[in-house]
Amino acid sequence: MKKILLNGLHYESHGAGISKYNHMLLKTFIEENYDVDILVRDEFKNQINSEHLMFSNKDINGSKDRIIYEQLTAQKLYKGYDLIHFPDYATPILYKGKKIATIHDMAMHTMRDKRTFMQNVTKNILLWNTIAHADKLICVSEFSKRELLNYYPKIENKIEVIYEGIEIPKVHIGYDEEVKILKRFDILCNKFILYVGTIAPHKNIKKLIQGFNYIKDKIPEYKLVIAGKKGWMYDEVFNEVAILGIQDKVVFTDFVGNMELEVLYKNADLFVSVSLYEGFGFPPLEAMGRAIPVLVSDIEIFKEICFDAAMYCNPNELEDIGHKIIQILHSKNLQEELIKKANERIKSFDWKKTAKKTYSLYLDTL
Repeated sequence: MKKILLNGLHYESHGAGISKYNHMLLKTFIEENYDVDILVRDEFKNQINSEHLMFSNKDINGSKDRIIYEQLTAQKLYKGYDLIHFPDYATPILYKGKKIATIHDMAMHTMRDKRTFMQNVTKNILLWNTIAHADKLICVSEFSKRELLNYYPKIENKIEVIYEGIEIPKVHIGYDEEVKILKRFDILCNKFILYVGTIAPHKNIKKLIQGFNYIKDKIPEYKLVIAGKKGWMYDEVFNEVAILGIQDKVVFTDFVGNMELEVLYKNADLFVSVSLYEGFGFPPLEAMGRAIPVLVSDIEIFKEICFDAAMYCNPNELEDIGHKIIQILHSKNLQEELIKKANERIKSFDWKKTAKKTYSLYLDTL
């Protein structure tokens, strides 16, 4: 029997992006009883249980430790497997066995100016190794596939597009707990517009704040809630709120857990993301799955995943952002139409389908 390993070292209990992809693929493989072993960090020994789990037996703190472990320490482990799936672009240079990598986006090319010289050198080496030596490459969208081929046009035969899924957790929240959370964020008595995601340059949150400020006097009952942890180059986002003098209208929650996030989704009147760049983008779909009307930037990936179930705006024009917010909030018919279309659209994004297609690719690659 061929042995397959999923490198789950990106796994986090409440992660975003690649961590979320890793989390949900791991979770679904376990629940559906796929014959795949999964490597996770020691810190999760008491949080997840499965006969398919194995642990790093070494403290791994941060991406630098993880990459060293993947590249060097785990070489003996890899030899026991016929195929290994790495959930990002950094496959081990010394490992020569069969391997699959998931390419989420081309941020290593499109966002070079946001990293140091050495960070770019390291990422380029690791990506080149993966492009050259991986047997198959999973792209999470047609957009990410087109981007990958734009930089590496000779690898189309290696690429398989497999959409990610969304999960709407069943979380019971009592009334008192809900009130407590809303009070903590100072939005108990307010309607609010919600953004969910990391605070980072490509998320374009500064422009979102400017767009909200542009129309705030027309919707005085609303606040803008920005739910997500600090990523990098976030100071200008906080500074913009101070410059505009709207500290009482913009709420920064920092990282939120599952219960807090559910309360925010449950009470939001509109979800907005005016991101400039995404490889996939979970939050708009998560909002759709909770029957919240969605406004997103008119970038290719959002058009692909949201299709006609969202309204679109120019992410570089604060007036357009503001006008589209007003248009949705002031039209009950438009809200209902978006929600109805979203109920159908989200059926395309199911983790069971993702896991099944991924496992089929494993078998085809062996």
